[in-house]
Amino acid sequence: MTTTPASVPAQLVGRRAVLDVLDGFVRRLQDGVSDIAVVTGPVGSGRSAVLERAVERARASGLAVGVARCSPRESQLPYGAITQLLGTLCRPSRIGALASGIGPTSRPTDTVARMCDTLLTLSAGRPVLLAVDDLHLADPHSLRRLVDLIHRARQGAVLAVVTSPVPVRQVLEAAGARPAAPCPVHTLRLDTLTTAEARGVIETRVGHPVERSVLTVAGVAGWSPAVLHAVADRIAALGRPLDTDAVPQLITAARTAWSTRALTTLQGLPKNVVALLRATAVGGHQLEPARLAALAGLDATAFADAADALRACGLVADTDIPRLRHPWFADDVLAGMTGPERDRLHRRAASLNGQEDSRVGTVAELLGDVTSLVRPWTASDHAAARPRHAADLTTATLRHSLCEPVTEAERARRLIRLAAAEAVTAPQAADGRLRQVMLRHLSRETWPDVLNAADLLLSRGDAETARWVIADVHQRALTKIPDDELRPLRALGRLAHKEKGGLPLVAPPPVHSDRPGHPAQSAVLAWTLATRADDRAGVLELARTALDEPASVPFMCRIAAARALLCADDVPTGLDRLDAVAADAHRRDALAAAAQALLSRAEAQLRLGRGEEALRELAEATRALPPTSWHCLLAPRLAAAEILALIRCGRLEEAGRASERARGRPECHSVNTAFLLYARGELALIDGDAARAVLLLEECGRMLRAKRWRNPMLIAWRSAAAVAHHHLGAPAAADDLLVKEREVAERWGTPSAFTALRARTHEALARNGVEVAWAGAGADPSARSSQSSDDGPTARPDATAPGPDPLTPSEREVADLVLAGHANREIARRLGLSTRTVELRLTQTYRKLGVKGRAALVAHLRARQEDV
Repeated sequence: MTTTPASVPAQLVGRRAVLDVLDGFVRRLQDGVSDIAVVTGPVGSGRSAVLERAVERARASGLAVGVARCSPRESQLPYGAITQLLGTLCRPSRIGALASGIGPTSRPTDTVARMCDTLLTLSAGRPVLLAVDDLHLADPHSLRRLVDLIHRARQGAVLAVVTSPVPVRQVLEAAGARPAAPCPVHTLRLDTLTTAEARGVIETRVGHPVERSVLTVAGVAGWSPAVLHAVADRIAALGRPLDTDAVPQLITAARTAWSTRALTTLQGLPKNVVALLRATAVGGHQLEPARLAALAGLDATAFADAADALRACGLVADTDIPRLRHPWFADDVLAGMTGPERDRLHRRAASLNGQEDSRVGTVAELLGDVTSLVRPWTASDHAAARPRHAADLTTATLRHSLCEPVTEAERARRLIRLAAAEAVTAPQAADGRLRQVMLRHLSRETWPDVLNAADLLLSRGDAETARWVIADVHQRALTKIPDDELRPLRALGRLAHKEKGGLPLVAPPPVHSDRPGHPAQSAVLAWTLATRADDRAGVLELARTALDEPASVPFMCRIAAARALLCADDVPTGLDRLDAVAADAHRRDALAAAAQALLSRAEAQLRLGRGEEALRELAEATRALPPTSWHCLLAPRLAAAEILALIRCGRLEEAGRASERARGRPECHSVNTAFLLYARGELALIDGDAARAVLLLEECGRMLRAKRWRNPMLIAWRSAAAVAHHHLGAPAAADDLLVKEREVAERWGTPSAFTALRARTHEALARNGVEVAWAGAGADPSARSSQSSDDGPTARPDATAPGPDPLTPSEREVADLVLAGHANREIARRLGLSTRTVELRLTQTYRKLGVKGRAALVAHLRARQEDV
């Protein structure tokens, strides 16, 4: 007797009931009873895993087992599934004998008949399990013979178990393989997982508990174990905790995994089902069922069957009118069609939509080719429903124009225009339009539009999405686009990766070179070197070269080059070029790019100590793009600039409220978060909470070092952290920070500009009630170090070299565990000491290092770590 094991793999979580039923069928087979079972369920529900478990149980019970695993590649291979069944039931010598017994003039159908007879002979002698995975992908010849085989085999003991995401009846009818007589079939449906089961799938794979918020990914994965397992497997391979911060990246991975499986399922669906899915991708959000059926070319019966099949697969929602379960899947569905096929489908959709509703406006008006004297034509009974605002009219007209038959290039341009119109009111929809242009409309003719879409997507601040979309597009464009035209896309990809790293990409990322062959690449290389405080002369040359050819350089690359100039102390040119970018972006309705240019100007004004000017620049930026439309990965930079500008203007209450507003927004972590941490660190100093300021500023520094952003001209976090350390009674740590920061500025080549920046920072803090120990450059330890360098090469200590450790090995051991976050009791347990001994060693450590308390010790130790 077989029983289901107590524990099951992650793919089988939540499948106990189905496994028990299949075990019962195996027991009945051992008693000589035949059955037919169909395991069905939506995309990624684990059908294959369930079938594999049934095969394992049957083999463990000594039963003969024939297995066929169908795939898209073999769906056009005649008798492929039957051949697989025969190969797993017969020894190779028996197959050879069978082949040699068939004459050379015999038809292929005679060969297949002999194969089926062989399978019948085997089943007559002993119970046989015939397992066919993904029956909908089997070739029609195999389907017809398989039906006949199972029908005739019922005289013996045969258990047939097949898997299919769609009803088997539809699969057999599409292949012309309807059985001669009805057979009782047991349908075993794999339902979606519960919340607890989805959590169990992830935790089983990664080997530790996960936060409940991580289950956000389950909705994207359709609550399917196979997709969740693939996502967890990918995260586990990284060797990093599966925590809340990983949720956006998990969602991206889940979407990719679900889409891959859905597209595989799509290849084996009947033609009427595929037709309805494509029609739904084009007009499902606009058309009623009758018109949707007409768009798919189906009658009422075929429409109902196709809708049932799509619901069974989990590709559409369980609603009366078919709607895609995931709207973004429309891009993948239509990407699988040829250009002419899409055009024909769009033309039919436009025709049907014109019969159903009147048009809002004309395309000529949409494109700005007519004056206000040309009125859009609408039916009189719809006049009251026309948009009242010009932006609404443009958006509505653009949406309708997408249903008209136009070229691929024209459709891509209209999508970009629609994305520009939606950037303020529906930024997520706008991002979707841009991704659609990049993923669906990739061709030689549309390449300039694809580059424009990539630039606009990155300007929105979603560097994480931009990097994986750019990588995907780059991989697909390698065979279509000349290499020199791919270089701007590579530059944008490098810029996206610099702003936000993440999980390994599905598609290989673009290969970057430090020998730029295009002005866009020069711009991004200049920005990369500037953030690292490396080769100032080279940065100035690269940035100026890029900005001398603005027409060929994407907006975001131009902004990067201008920011590099600002870091290199070419402030007038940098501000002038940012102003030019903002003006060009406004003319082309690239509001997000204009807002980014204005934000960079505001940050430059802050470094110059001009708080009021910075606030004016920020006001212009938020007029271009309201704060609610800024992406969560970019919003921290905007919030930080506002907080610091208000601090520089002495408006501390408003700065505090701005900080609180930033807390209420969704948290997305990127290098831009470091800017907000710094601003909050200054606020904490002003509020008198030096310990909290140290933690915020040290975390700011950690994030910058992780991205290799070392240039203090970007954020002088060490200057503020030194003030906090001084307040905590750790002057040595403060001096170390000041000296190291000045060393970096001197190597970069902007010591005078940095000295002025540090002085303005300290003066702003002092004006707001913070005691700053250094009244001027003469009192600044780093300035004294710089002045002493004239005495000889050994007069200035190496700021990067650690000094002698004043702690004994036992004290250092305790200090390291404190730095790791352990409490005294835990340290005592780990070292086998008493708690009192740990406290005594900590007291000696505080005295030797000149710090007061645990927080100051942690801050001191972090400050002494190597700058990586």
